[in-house]
Amino acid sequence: MSHQLNQRELILHLDSGEIIVQPIPHRLDDIHVFGPVDYGWAAYKSASRQGGIPDVFTWGGGPLAGSRIPGTRRLVFCAYSPAWEGFYVSSLGGGAHIMHRIGVDYVSLLGQAQQDSVLILNHKNGEITARLEPIKPDILWVGYADPEGQRLFGFYALQQAVFDRYSSEYSEDWVRVMAVGPASRLTKDGIIGSNQIKKGRILPIDDWAGRGGLGSRLLQHHRIAAVIFGGDWDDPDLKDSKEIDGYFKQYYGDSMIKVDLGATEKYRYVPGFMTGGTFGTNMHTANEKLFSFNYTSLYHSPAERIEQHETYISRHYLQQFNEEIIQPRNFAHCGEPCSVACKKYNGIYKKDYEPYEALGPQCGIFDQRGAEELNHFVDALGVDAIQYGGMIAWVMELIAVGLLPAADFNLPPRSELKFEFASRPENFNVVLDSQKNARYALDIASMIMFDEAGEVFRQGLRQAAAALSGRYGADVGQSAVYNSHGAQGCLTPNQYWTPGMLSPMPMMGKYFVYYGYEYLPPKLLGKRCVERMVYELYSENSGVCRFHRKWVEAIVDEIIESHYKVDLDYKAHQFKLVRQIWDQEHANIVFWESERTIDIIWKYLEGWANVGLHDAPEPGERSLAEWLQFFQQDKRSASKAYWDAIRRGIEEAIIAGPQAIADNMAPFQSAENKPK
Repeated sequence: MSHQLNQRELILHLDSGEIIVQPIPHRLDDIHVFGPVDYGWAAYKSASRQGGIPDVFTWGGGPLAGSRIPGTRRLVFCAYSPAWEGFYVSSLGGGAHIMHRIGVDYVSLLGQAQQDSVLILNHKNGEITARLEPIKPDILWVGYADPEGQRLFGFYALQQAVFDRYSSEYSEDWVRVMAVGPASRLTKDGIIGSNQIKKGRILPIDDWAGRGGLGSRLLQHHRIAAVIFGGDWDDPDLKDSKEIDGYFKQYYGDSMIKVDLGATEKYRYVPGFMTGGTFGTNMHTANEKLFSFNYTSLYHSPAERIEQHETYISRHYLQQFNEEIIQPRNFAHCGEPCSVACKKYNGIYKKDYEPYEALGPQCGIFDQRGAEELNHFVDALGVDAIQYGGMIAWVMELIAVGLLPAADFNLPPRSELKFEFASRPENFNVVLDSQKNARYALDIASMIMFDEAGEVFRQGLRQAAAALSGRYGADVGQSAVYNSHGAQGCLTPNQYWTPGMLSPMPMMGKYFVYYGYEYLPPKLLGKRCVERMVYELYSENSGVCRFHRKWVEAIVDEIIESHYKVDLDYKAHQFKLVRQIWDQEHANIVFWESERTIDIIWKYLEGWANVGLHDAPEPGERSLAEWLQFFQQDKRSASKAYWDAIRRGIEEAIIAGPQAIADNMAPFQSAENKPK
């Protein structure tokens, strides 16, 4: 049975309290709106015409959020990013499963509330309501007791307090809270968090819209500290198992659930690795590519890095994870019905690769106990764990090598640190030295957030690098790693040793790039980054978790087109978004500013040359050997030429248009079952 794609928006004018609930046309501001990124970008473009920073903040689910297809209920936020200084998209798992019960697809905030507030959204007995209630988050962040008497701090305290005050207005399991922590008051890197709620209890399964500092934007500009939402509206759409299975059988010859389980094995459990989830799978396969000790691992030989991985990761950090989480099957989902159960947790500690890498090995921590304490504290602060991990690891190195006086920042002496690359147990006690570094990292985290001496860091990693270089010498900023955007914007790269994570794309810190480890000539890499951003929007703009991307990138467009009877070239649609974002943001993309960032590229190229790779470049392009020779002669000039070559590839792909983007063939998809 087909349905029309009828979407509704809720617009809240925060200054006046005026609420507008209305259907939206399929076209807003020259954008056909099929998903939450379409909607957010259209609102952002419209608001930008008024001059200055666009005064709008949106979130919503995708067109399949009411269906029974797993992974389709991600909540997607769009707004100006104070961290990146431009348009940004961030999302959290399971949120649209509950938001859909309000009976609207999108929410748009305009202006500022008169005071710090909770936004209460509900649908009850056919009526949609929205109201603001004042709240004092700074007091609640200090401490709040949960129903068991456990003292909560920061984000967790505010979330619990809002739930306790307002959850009685909702059905038991059809309510959810999203909130911010003190980092959203004090920094540009505040995030939005939300835990799964079941049977009237907030579970220790948190999820985050964790990049771009959108929590800071939400609180500092719009003055919204938390949102509680839910309702009793039930969408009957796309519940027919026969219809849904039909799409999957047409392509793969199997039911939806079997295809989805096959496509998401990495995030559940990989029998060959005897582990699972992002932490287990990535830590298992990282080998010599794992970053540690603020990226200084890249200066050591592959054999030394492999030895470090075997000694500290395989035999301890990963082994703890497997014994405590994988073997007892401590798995959960993000809050929507989904058999993947990608959330791996031990008590109150949910574990994912990137935070437990950035606030783990990058900080010289290879033990779960130290990493748990540090990660949970950073989560309670409500701050981007990847960004904060990059900043803390940088400060740890500066103090360890004597470039930054610990006393100037009210930190313990550097003798309290054990921060130097090590691969053998006689040089680094995996438990005791990890705990020592974890304690020091906690001191740095507290200093940055709450100490007067930490003000320079609260302005952001890039600004801190510039300011401290002026104060203590130029070398100080050279070991900070970040992507730059605009006058002061920056984001630390995702924790993968690939040049795509440092490419000059318009929205970094996400997976909107090609991040395969294999060597690609830089211009081809630029083209692949554009392709990857287009296909990543298949997930993000559909409100689907990217863990399901193998089938999403193959058939989500067919499901939407067929079910809703819309004429939609999905690839061209996402490409238009990419091109418009590029057109607005490309002038703000800034070349790499630190030596350490350049060295990540150099040592990556060196690694491929050392294994004997010989490539055949396009006419007029350098070979791998020529690039490496250029870097050895003058790495700054070489890195600028390499960066420019990536950018040329990006620009050529943008000019070429969607027809030049290769069809994505997911590994599990064979030509035999692709429809004629």
